Amino acid sequence: MNYYEGKSSVNVKRLVQNIAAQYPFEPERAAILELIANSLDAKASLINIMFDKNRGILEVSDDGVGMDKRQFREYHDFAASTKEKGEGIGFAGQGAKLALNFCRKIISETWSANYRAYSEWYLKGNDAPYKINDGRLETLAHIGTKVTLYLNQDSVSYYSESLIKETIYEHYFPLIDLGLSENYKSSFYKDGIKILLNGEEIVEPSIESYLEDKKEIIIRMHSKPKAVGFFGKIKDEEKEVIPGIMICTYGKVIERTYFKKEPKDKEKIIGWIEAPYLIEAVTTDKCRFQKGNKIWEGFFRKAQFEFNRWLEEKGFLEKSERKKSDYTSLEKEINSILKIMPELSFFGNTTVKEVSIPDKNGELKKFGEGIQRVPGTMTGETSGEGVPISPGPEDGKAPSVDKGEDILATPRPRTIRGGIRITEDEKPDLAKLSWFDGETVTINKAHSAFNKAKMNGLLNYHIINSVVMSLIEFSLEREPAASYQKVFELHQNFFKIWGER
Repeated sequence: MNYYEGKSSVNVKRLVQNIAAQYPFEPERAAILELIANSLDAKASLINIMFDKNRGILEVSDDGVGMDKRQFREYHDFAASTKEKGEGIGFAGQGAKLALNFCRKIISETWSANYRAYSEWYLKGNDAPYKINDGRLETLAHIGTKVTLYLNQDSVSYYSESLIKETIYEHYFPLIDLGLSENYKSSFYKDGIKILLNGEEIVEPSIESYLEDKKEIIIRMHSKPKAVGFFGKIKDEEKEVIPGIMICTYGKVIERTYFKKEPKDKEKIIGWIEAPYLIEAVTTDKCRFQKGNKIWEGFFRKAQFEFNRWLEEKGFLEKSERKKSDYTSLEKEINSILKIMPELSFFGNTTVKEVSIPDKNGELKKFGEGIQRVPGTMTGETSGEGVPISPGPEDGKAPSVDKGEDILATPRPRTIRGGIRITEDEKPDLAKLSWFDGETVTINKAHSAFNKAKMNGLLNYHIINSVVMSLIEFSLEREPAASYQKVFELHQNFFKIWGER
């Protein structure tokens, strides 16, 4: 029998605690997510989870491709990963490494086309020694991978079948929904995906059958495959759902969002968008998107436009009336200060972008199959469905400067952003003083603080304070570890300048 013993040269106890701290929930939940993600990345079609509370054991096995000898060695190495960022929805070994925080020991087994082995791994002091037994398996009876967690006393009490189901429902809903899962069979998971818990398949009836006012959408990004999805409103009062629009990559729900909007009946509005290219924009824990990432920000703006248009079409979002007589002077005052604050200058600056204006030097060209020349690309051409302009004309045409037969147009610079704008709305059930959707700050007139400020002649100060706090909140969402000190610092700096003026 061949075996290999190893341990890390770093303080593993501290490292596994740091890994766990990256996640916005408990390491016990994070471990389940990562083990399932590893199975999906291994092209599994069956993921079998077994939980035995009496024995204190949690097992996750799959029928994926397994690991070869090098990959299995690196699986245990805290300094290596068998996947590069952007290539999968998990990191190899991350689930087991997280589990070191709350397990007595971990048994990992793998069977690939040319390799079989199992290992025993546990935390001892500040280290995590492991022993790999090449050519042997414990209980795995087929090609794939199996990880058995021997839970400590606290984690045995923490886990339950309902918690495991809840975790999968929240983070892998598209793969267990009978309708949505069909979208993944041909494109991502050839044979489909089945997730079992103690022998019973976790499955949900199609959420689309519970929707009204449904709208299917397509989000296109230049040089990226199109993202598809829908928005809708739950019509069945008894159907329990997690509200929000699910933004997914390969069936994993990365975030739920309302795209900075505050619609009516918010808790009944749901949706789903599968955008595989957003895997390039996820954070290290692959449970959030990187704020400020160009791919994510570009997608967000286009999806926000589609969502806002749907809300307005269905009457779920009342257009706020802009009160120029009330807010124009405040807008100018706030924007003038934002421009000189480096951390917030983005909000006060003017952005210029080329748009197509009809004239004799260009044309307007229809989308369709074939080739379109796109100024600014290396080859000048792109194939397939064309490159959309968002927001663009409703007739489906896009500008071009090539010769053709349609309306003439040519690119010209236009101001598309001239600082923040202020509107107002009444949301009596909303605790927020205001909210910022990436374009406009909306003041909540129904908030008790608004009414009190108005009665006491402090309305302008209230509005400025509400605007600034919304902008700070939006700005700091871009930072993975924003601190409350940063909030105070930005708030105080703004009002110092405001007071001096």
